[in-house]
Amino acid sequence: MNAIWGKGLSEEMNVTLGFLLDMGERKQGLMKIAASTCYKVYADGKMLAFGPQRAAHGFARVAEIPFTGKVIVVEVESSNVESYCWIKQEPFFACEVVCSDGKEYRAEDFACRRLTDRVQKVQRYSFQRAFAEVYRLKTDRTRFYRGEACFEPLETEEVKIPQLLVSHVQNARLALHFPLKQIESGRVETDENAPVWRDRAHTLVGTILQGFKIEEWEESATDEVSKFVYLPNESEKSGLKYTTWDFGRAITGFTELKIRAKRPGVIYVVFDELLWEEAGKGKNYVDFKRNGCSGVHKWTVENAGVFRVASFEPYTVRYACVVYTDGLEVEISQRDYENPDCGKLRFSSDDGQVNAIMEAARATLAQNAVDLLTDCPSRERAGWLSDSWFSSVAERFFTGDNAAERAFLENYVHASKKGLPEGMIPMCYPSDNVDGTFIPNWTMWYILEIEKYAEQYGCEGIVADSEENVRGILGYFEKKENEEGLLENLESWIFVEWSEANSPSHVCGVNIPSNICYAACLEAAGKVYANVEWKRKAERIREAVKRLAYDGEFFVDNLVRDETGALVRTGYLTEVCQYYAFWFKCATKEEYPELFEELMKRLGPSREEGFLPEMEKPNVMYGLYMRLDLLMREGEREKVLKECFDIFGKMAQRTGTLWENNNISASCDHGFASYAARWLVYALTGYDIMKGGAAAKEGIGIDCTLSLPAKDGRRLRIDVRDNRVHVYRPLAHVRAVKL
Repeated sequence: MNAIWGKGLSEEMNVTLGFLLDMGERKQGLMKIAASTCYKVYADGKMLAFGPQRAAHGFARVAEIPFTGKVIVVEVESSNVESYCWIKQEPFFACEVVCSDGKEYRAEDFACRRLTDRVQKVQRYSFQRAFAEVYRLKTDRTRFYRGEACFEPLETEEVKIPQLLVSHVQNARLALHFPLKQIESGRVETDENAPVWRDRAHTLVGTILQGFKIEEWEESATDEVSKFVYLPNESEKSGLKYTTWDFGRAITGFTELKIRAKRPGVIYVVFDELLWEEAGKGKNYVDFKRNGCSGVHKWTVENAGVFRVASFEPYTVRYACVVYTDGLEVEISQRDYENPDCGKLRFSSDDGQVNAIMEAARATLAQNAVDLLTDCPSRERAGWLSDSWFSSVAERFFTGDNAAERAFLENYVHASKKGLPEGMIPMCYPSDNVDGTFIPNWTMWYILEIEKYAEQYGCEGIVADSEENVRGILGYFEKKENEEGLLENLESWIFVEWSEANSPSHVCGVNIPSNICYAACLEAAGKVYANVEWKRKAERIREAVKRLAYDGEFFVDNLVRDETGALVRTGYLTEVCQYYAFWFKCATKEEYPELFEELMKRLGPSREEGFLPEMEKPNVMYGLYMRLDLLMREGEREKVLKECFDIFGKMAQRTGTLWENNNISASCDHGFASYAARWLVYALTGYDIMKGGAAAKEGIGIDCTLSLPAKDGRRLRIDVRDNRVHVYRPLAHVRAVKL
């Protein structure tokens, strides 16, 4: 493949180009494409794909897209800034089109246009993602997608192409959804005295972040929306109006509008996963800035006519407040961007709450396993370590394979370590290390994931290629070991979970959860790469933890130095630290029976009122996850189900997806939360989707049917009827023998 780009535009930020191929007649064929930063593909005006499936620095993945049509248009956006979502690389467009009649085309056969209706100098969408979307429309963009010359020609030049890799995951599903209901409508006034919103995504540009500074912005949709006052049930013939829509669940994808304009006007789409009640804003307020995101799209219509528009990148929307000027009629829809393989699993039960949580787990994974395993599809769209360990379990369950995880780990084989200490790897990838932050704990989870992947797919390929990373990580940690062999004074962002366990007072010195995890990753690495010394070191660390951190009742969160330089317990106690000890098998219930009993029976999401007030409560990530796994090990099926209801029931009801933690200011669509499916299946059937094995003989009072996909196409079916569990195992492939 040869690659091209607009002449003289390789250094510019937030540039959108359109590449048009008119084949003269309608044809069928296969298109191979790679581009940076991201692209959309259309055939005769119909959207076929969004890409790319992301790759490491210096690499790009090639997508194969079947098509039928006369005109192919590829819309390519180059952000050309560092972010967590897209790596910064030289923009390019590379393409091969092979038609069924034998005719072939290359990138240089496409006519190039600069799509000037997207405003270039605007704010970043978030700290983690690139630019918000603002448009000034002179014509209906879909005319260009159908082959009309709506924009001025642009000369191209040949540019360097990265090393090409295959894409592992199927092209995303692009189904269209319409709102389920109207929430509210009325009139909008403007309060000129209202303050505008400023985020680190705006104020840090020029220092930590790349982008356009505030004084460079041509427009700011969020500045304008900040001043809106919503007056429900009021209408006038002129001025700004609004309608708030509910799509029924959080949907990640492309917001599409059909606009009928009698005169020039403006449309804002304010979107989020939640509705709020806020003073001065009303009880059905869509907060565009929740989660630190600029959740507003803006289209200015400069002429009368009919316009069909869409956001270029995917965003997560349940609620959309459409604000528009008089003389415009606006219809809204959301085109989803999901992994189609997540629909391979078939599940139903006679319990509505079980069905809701299971569907929320499926939807959450589908939106976070489109090209690799991501934490959330809204704020970041980033491939985070640790999250991926849990997401990968759910991916195998829902799809029968680990295609997204394979891409994720392959990217880490080639990952850039720019700006990181020797041996360290990025906390999320593919991304740019915009501020030098890293999470040492997450690299431990990386080694644990390599172990899990090796158990499923063997030690060749990705696992073998990952050994250099593993050795580098363990070499980095070795330099942090103290006289007891424990990690002390770890650098950067020490992450245990979203609770008090993460506070500076708890993670300083010798952090016990980090050391427990360190022992587990040493053992995992020793097992995968046949290193006995790593295994021995793991056992020494466990013994040191039990000797130094256990105070006779509980494991304390950390040790610090006293005035003599000796290590002493701080006395800080969290549930999370206890869960770490048992989940990672540093402690066993046989060794600590009283602690284990208290932990399982009297703590957790339904802790007894007034019991152990000095012990800080856990959050969903990861304290309560470890707790549910421990309950599984103990065979506490009914308790697992009850706590799943307690933790995930409200999430599924409110957004139709599962959340980052129990705080509504965080992401409400977080990939690792799809792991909840493991507990539901175990509770109902006794079957562990991670380990396989036999199901229980009896149910717990809820009938269900489960059909599990496998990579080879065969299925395992489990039925629970009349409280009896029936397992129908797939037959092995039979070899025909001539008698």
